[in-house]
Amino acid sequence: MRKKLKLDDSMVDEEVAGDSLPSHAEKEKFFHNAMAEWFIADGITPNIINRNPTCAKFFNCLKPEFPPSVTEVKKEVLEIHKECKEKAKRFLKGFEGQLSLSYEWMVLSDKWSKDYLIDPILHQDFVCLAAHFIDDNWEMKKWILGYTTDRDVPLEVVRATVQDFEIESKVSTLLLPTYFDLDEVPLAPFRKWIEERGSNQINPRVSFLYCCADLFRLMVDDVYSCLSESLLEDVSLLVGCGPLSHINWNITLSKLQRAVDMKSEDEFSKDEDYDEFDKPSDEDWFKIETFCKLTGCIYKVSIELFKGDYLTCNVFFHLLSELKVMLNQELASADNDYFIGKAKQILKRFDRYWKKMYLVLATASVLDPRFKMKYLDFYCSKKEVNVEGSKAETVLDYLRNLYARYAANDTYQKPICFVAPIDEEEEEQDYGSPRELQESEIDSYLKEPVIEWNKDFKTLEWWRQEGKKYPILSRVARDILSITISRAVSQDAYVPDNREPPDFVLSLEPKITNAMMCSKNWLGL
Repeated sequence: MRKKLKLDDSMVDEEVAGDSLPSHAEKEKFFHNAMAEWFIADGITPNIINRNPTCAKFFNCLKPEFPPSVTEVKKEVLEIHKECKEKAKRFLKGFEGQLSLSYEWMVLSDKWSKDYLIDPILHQDFVCLAAHFIDDNWEMKKWILGYTTDRDVPLEVVRATVQDFEIESKVSTLLLPTYFDLDEVPLAPFRKWIEERGSNQINPRVSFLYCCADLFRLMVDDVYSCLSESLLEDVSLLVGCGPLSHINWNITLSKLQRAVDMKSEDEFSKDEDYDEFDKPSDEDWFKIETFCKLTGCIYKVSIELFKGDYLTCNVFFHLLSELKVMLNQELASADNDYFIGKAKQILKRFDRYWKKMYLVLATASVLDPRFKMKYLDFYCSKKEVNVEGSKAETVLDYLRNLYARYAANDTYQKPICFVAPIDEEEEEQDYGSPRELQESEIDSYLKEPVIEWNKDFKTLEWWRQEGKKYPILSRVARDILSITISRAVSQDAYVPDNREPPDFVLSLEPKITNAMMCSKNWLGL
């Protein structure tokens, strides 16, 4: 029977046997369990109990009869993780959609000082494996499935986690760091392993994708690497902007652009205060201007892709193609060998990425009702950027084949979301026309006019509402739009190297770190 468990003045529900009151040990366990949930939810190390006297005093004031214990809190963290993980596994087992996995190596930067952290650092690098999916309410979700210190064999970490969660038949893509050099030969055994253990509607069975934020960082570094440390130090002293190394590249761009603007306004010659400073040579100024011009193109696109929450992949195709247009325009108008060389260098890197990602990004674009085939047809008609000869028909054929695979599965004949019963007349109005014309859902979808352009348009909300009209195609859309293209957003997308792990995990044992990082997303299950 359900009783109210009283802890001093607080009341909580708890299952107790018969009418017996909870023992002191049960109350103490509940107290540490509540602390563990709080620490998991807010990313607080349990070690704070011992290292921070103020914190310990606070807990003692709350429950003086229960001295807070780091050991007991960690024990509860592991129990919470075990319970939540079972719920997560049951959810994923019954989930009818596909999962997009992302692999990330996170490293403590050299700029960090050990004096910054009170607790000893036990581990400085971690591997994070996350699952991305769109749930039945058409909300984008990211669940961390594993957060480990084992990174020696990356795909073995992925394989072990996939097997542990029994999601072999649900993995459609794996997002890798772009510094994997886009080489899929070492990845073939993993794909074969997946194919042997599960089947789904996606073809190929699992696709390997690469992080867009990594691509931008590497493109920026191609230009930035030619700026010497001494040059950057001279500029930082001139502008008074602080160090220019080991900071996010968007901040570096802002500071160097400020220096270029000051030079163009002749401020360094007008003001005598600058006479005592070393100034860049004309050649060095041109290198800085080249960096600002080419990186500025990348930044214009990145602020649209990486602001706020994770964007669904339907927006990447048109924004990346616009970046390609901008870079080609800069190259066409250039008359300096250094600028031309740098522009060609970053375009070569971009084109290699674009070739690998083209089909996924273009397919997602077609499933955006603001674009459908319109933007893809427009892109493929532009010879100056479509040098690889990509054809819209290739994308449409892929989408039709994908739709046919879904249509052959009886499970996918009904809408994702619950739809209230409708009378026979309304059903004929909603579904009759395409059936009478013997159109597929794809033909019906593409035939209708595109939605008027709106920057704030919510694609997932549109598909949620149109699910009853396109029950099969909406499932295709859910699985395609859930594919993650970047592992980072907001300021994390501009880091000069690997992202850093949260500082609270650096002094924790690997099991506790994994339990806390994974359970945070599962507490609400």
